[in-house]
Formats: sequence, C-alpha cells, structure tokens
Amino acid sequence: MLITNQRLELRGGAELVVRDLARGLQTRGHSVLAYSSDLGERERLLENDPVPVATDLEHLPFRPDIIHGQHHLDAMTALSALPDVPALYHCHGAVWRDWAPQHPRIYHYLAMSRTLAERMMVESNIAETNITIWLNAVDLERFRTVRKLPPKPARALFFNSHHPPESETVIAIRTAVRRSGLELEFAGYHFGKKIDRPEVTLPSYDIVFASGKSAIDALACGCAVIVLGRTSCGEMVRSENYDRLREVNFSIAVNSSPPSVEKIEAQIGRYSADCTLVAERLRREADLGPAIERVVEIYERVIELHRVAAVDLRAESLATSRYLRKIVPLIKAVDDARRLGHPSVLQPQNSAESDD
Repeated sequence: MLITNQRLELRGGAELVVRDLARGLQTRGHSVLAYSSDLGERERLLENDPVPVATDLEHLPFRPDIIHGQHHLDAMTALSALPDVPALYHCHGAVWRDWAPQHPRIYHYLAMSRTLAERMMVESNIAETNITIWLNAVDLERFRTVRKLPPKPARALFFNSHHPPESETVIAIRTAVRRSGLELEFAGYHFGKKIDRPEVTLPSYDIVFASGKSAIDALACGCAVIVLGRTSCGEMVRSENYDRLREVNFSIAVNSSPPSVEKIEAQIGRYSADCTLVAERLRREADLGPAIERVVEIYERVIELHRVAAVDLRAESLATSRYLRKIVPLIKAVDDARRLGHPSVLQPQNSAESDD
C-alpha cells in the first residue's frame, strides 16, 4: 500500500492516521510506504515512527496494489505517477487541502465523520454508496495506560495546534481554568511543544481540551475531555452526548458560538465518574484492530473493481485535466503574489525567474 499525505513531520490528525494505519497494516504482513511531496521530508521522514517514507514516486521499492490517498495534491500526484494502480480517497476535513477529487481510478471514499460524508456528497457530487464513514480509531497496543481519575480534577492540558496563545478561545479557557482552581499546561504547534508519545504524556492530566484524533487519544488514556473546534470550545464528553460527538469526530462546527468563560467553567464542573465510563466505552468501540480489518476489506473490494474495469485512458486524462483546472487559479494567485513580493509567500526552492 502507498499512503499519501500532505506532510509527515507533524503530529496532527491525518499524520497520526498515517502512522497508525501503516503500523496496523504492517503487523498484518502488508508492505506500506508513506508518501509526501514535501522535499523537506528527506530530513524528517516520520523520524519517530518506523514507517518507510518515499518522496520519489519514480523509484519505489515495490509497485503498490492500492493507493490510500489523503490530501488531493499528493493523492493525484501518486495517481498520475502510478498508472493502473487503483485508489481510495480518505477525507479528513473541510479545508481546501482535503477536498475530494474525482478520478476513474478512485473507486471509493472514506470520511472520518458523518458530517464530512454529507459535505462530500453535496460539494464533490460523490454518491452516498461510494462513501464509507471510517471513524478515527486508537491503537490500544500503544495506549495501554489508563489513568484513574481523582474525585476532583487538578491538572488540565490544552492539546491543539489550531489556536495561537492570543486566540479568544485560549484566553477564555485560561480564565475558566484559573477560576476552577486547576493547573493548566499547553501543547501544540503554536506553543512550541510537541507531544510525540501521547500514550505516555496524556495520562498525567485529569482534563484535556482537544478535538479529533487528539481527543480520542486523551479519552483512551482515561482523561476527561472537553471538545474544541477551530474557533471555539464545546462540551465535556459524557455518556449523554458521546454518540453525537463520536459521529462528528469529537469536534464542533466552525460557526459555533464564541467561547464563553462561564460556559467553559460550567463544562469543567461536569467532571464526574461518568468521564471514566465514557473512556471505557471509547476503548471498546474505537479499537484500531477492527478498523484496520474493515479498511483492508475495502481495499480488497477496490482492487477487485479495478481488476474487472475497462481501462479508459481518455477518461483518466480528462479527470486529471478537470482537477488541474480547479487548482490552477490558486497556483496563479500564489505566483502573482510571489511576483509582487508579498511577504507571506515563500520563494520555491532552487528556482530562477526571469521577466520574459
């Protein structure tokens, strides 16, 4: 299998899925490569994970049976470089880099939440029958340590890479946590602190503010979790809202109400023994093992569909052309900004320009 991803050195949700998926497949005897077009990966290469990484699709050590595409730029690059290899596309979010492309050799799609599956049907015109909701899972072989929550919480962790220290959400959480008498620490890109081994770090905290895969990891460690969104802060995960939050990957809508100190304080106040019951339930239902078996079954169906499908090179070329037409306006806009010296646009590596 070849798994594509925009980046591999971070520890965001999609990168963690690459790691967990690759490890799960490897333990079942499959050969796996992770691919990213980021040339900087030659120095990083998922340095803390035993997952082989490729940055050159022309000299792979094996021909993949299937491409597990994540992030359309790298997924479509792999499809173009590997003719006659079928693919599925795994969508992780609603931002531009996750947009779901269409191509004759993409036979099926994975969505990490029900909401995202509905968006893919509407925005990318993908049939519901071609989408499987594949909820994020946790490797219980790694996440063996489950903390026992004390009667009263003492330590909290803000574990997220979307919010900078000056964001409205972080400021509100700081205030609410202080009022609640808790010690608060921060981890994430904007705070200069990475957590490479969450299974070791997370059991030290009673309450974790997190979303997506990070929230799942924290729950698996027995922590109480208050769900974050990209712009606000939501509920503490409890038995009565577990199903709803699990279906949306433990996140909240982008258009959620602004964070409120009083509301966050009230969620902290919902800390109870029920948080332990929720953690136990997640460990039962979100085990990576069955999730890997399920995705392997989908791989097998995709490979069989491709085996009996008629090759249509014109359809493939047209699909690639339609895809390029979608991304060319953005590339031109970036090129114009770079040409005009916009400070936020970096020069490409080893480039030479002329005014011709």
